[in-house]
Amino acid sequence: MGGHRDEVFTSGEVARICGVSADTVSRWFDLGQLGGYRLGPGGDRRIPYDSLRQFMLSHGIPVDRLEEEQRRILVVDDDPYYLDVLPSALSKSGRLVVYTASTGFDAGAMVAEQNPHLIILDIHLSDMDGRMVSQRVRARPETRNTRIIAISGFLGEQDAAELKRFGFDDYLQKPFSLQTLVERVHALLGPDASRARSGG
Repeated sequence: MGGHRDEVFTSGEVARICGVSADTVSRWFDLGQLGGYRLGPGGDRRIPYDSLRQFMLSHGIPVDRLEEEQRRILVVDDDPYYLDVLPSALSKSGRLVVYTASTGFDAGAMVAEQNPHLIILDIHLSDMDGRMVSQRVRARPETRNTRIIAISGFLGEQDAAELKRFGFDDYLQKPFSLQTLVERVHALLGPDASRARSGG
């Protein structure tokens, strides 16, 4: 599949994709063999998709593993019902790893830790407005291209129309069908997310 993608990987993710230890990845990085950057002086290493792919090609590591890397989704809602049914529906629908958070604070921590590809975000959280969470996600270099779907049962048409201004890509009015949500998620993530790898 190739092509440019805006994903950024942690050392641990690179280790898993390449089938080596995290120490080996750190050594590649420190020797300048694997391009990337640190989050601040002495901070965590981050390796952009393009430089990882280039490294794998030049070292004979199958890029299939990189192309097949699962997409990470974060569901943020303070309603236990949605935290239960959404991950269940999504994890059945393709190569998706689903994380959950019930507050804006927890969502921030999870975003920093996982750099999700897509976030399903309730606008009305108990501790914070979802629009604020979205703006914070957009402000981070690692997640500025993360797709964000707003969900809410209490949004007027005017408010819904303004969501793009806060960095949202899509909006679903609660209650919505799980099938609709899954379709919107795959539409935003592209064909890679739902492509099932056939054995032969």
